[in-house]
Amino acid sequence: MTGVLLLCSAVLVLVAAAIELWWGAARRERQRASLQHTEQRLAAALPVTQLAGMSPRAPAAAPAAPAPAALPWDALLQRAGLRGGWTLPLVWLVSGLLLAWLAAARIGTAWMWPITLALFALVLGVWLSRRILGLQRRLLRQLPDFLDNLVRLTALGNSLQMAFQTASQQVPAPLRGLLDDTLSGARSGLDLDRALSQASRPYRLEVLDVLAVVLGVSIRIGGRSDQILQRMSDFMRDLEQAQQELMATTSETRMSAWVLGLLPPLCALLMAIASPDFFQPVLHAPLGHKLLGAALLLELIGGFLLYRLARSL
Repeated sequence: MTGVLLLCSAVLVLVAAAIELWWGAARRERQRASLQHTEQRLAAALPVTQLAGMSPRAPAAAPAAPAPAALPWDALLQRAGLRGGWTLPLVWLVSGLLLAWLAAARIGTAWMWPITLALFALVLGVWLSRRILGLQRRLLRQLPDFLDNLVRLTALGNSLQMAFQTASQQVPAPLRGLLDDTLSGARSGLDLDRALSQASRPYRLEVLDVLAVVLGVSIRIGGRSDQILQRMSDFMRDLEQAQQELMATTSETRMSAWVLGLLPPLCALLMAIASPDFFQPVLHAPLGHKLLGAALLLELIGGFLLYRLARSL
C-alpha cells in the first residue's frame, strides 16, 4: 500500500509539473501573439476615423470567422487569468477523483468520496478566488498609469481614440491583453466605449464600466475628458492606498478566520488517512455517526460565523 501511495504521489508531482509547463507555454504564446499584433498595428497605421468607426463611407471590413462558442466556465477562467477550454476542468476533475479514490482506498469506506471531493472543491475555490482577486488588483494598479498616459497624449493634441491606441502599447500584462481585445473590437466596427465594455465584462470591475461611459460621452458629445480621466486616476490611487491600509490592519483577523475554518476538516482528513484503525469507530459505530454529524453541524455554523466576521471588516 505504501508503494502505491508513493507511486500516486510521484504521478501527481509529474502532473503538476506538466500543468506548470503548459501554463508557461500558454503565457509565452500570448505574449508572442501580443507582440506580433502590435507590430502589425504599427505597420498598418490605421487612421483614427477608421478606428473609431466615425466615417460612414469607410470600406466594410472583411467578414471575420465565427468565434467558437464560449463554455460556461470560460468567463471564470479568464477572470482568474487562466486559459479557457476543457483542459483545466478535466485536469481538476481527474485530480479530485484520484484523491478521493486514494482516501477511500486508504480508509476503507465510501464516505470518503464526497468528503474528499468537497474539500478538494473548497480548496480549488479558494485558490481561484485568490487568483481572481490578485488579477483584479493588478488591473487596478495599472489603470492609473494608463490614464495618466492617456491624459498626457490627449493634452498634446491627439484625439481620444489615437491616444488610447498609443497609450495601450506602453502597458504591460495583464492590462495589455484587455486593451488589445478592446482595440480588436474597435477595428471590427464597434465604438471604442462599447469595445471596452465588452472586453472588460468578464473581469467585473466597476471602474472599467465608468471608463467606458467617460469614453463614450467624450466621443459622442465632447468636452474636457482629460480632466475627468485625471480625477479618476487620482481617485483610484487614493482608493488603492486606503484599501492597502485596510488590508494591513485586518489581515490577521481574516487569516485567523481561514485557519480556524479549514483546520478541523483538514486535521480530521489527515488523521483518518494516517491512522484508519483509529478513525474506524467514527464511521461505523452509531455513536460515531452522531458525533460526526454534530461536528459537521458545528463546523458549518462556525464557518458561517467566521465568514460573516471576515466580511464585516
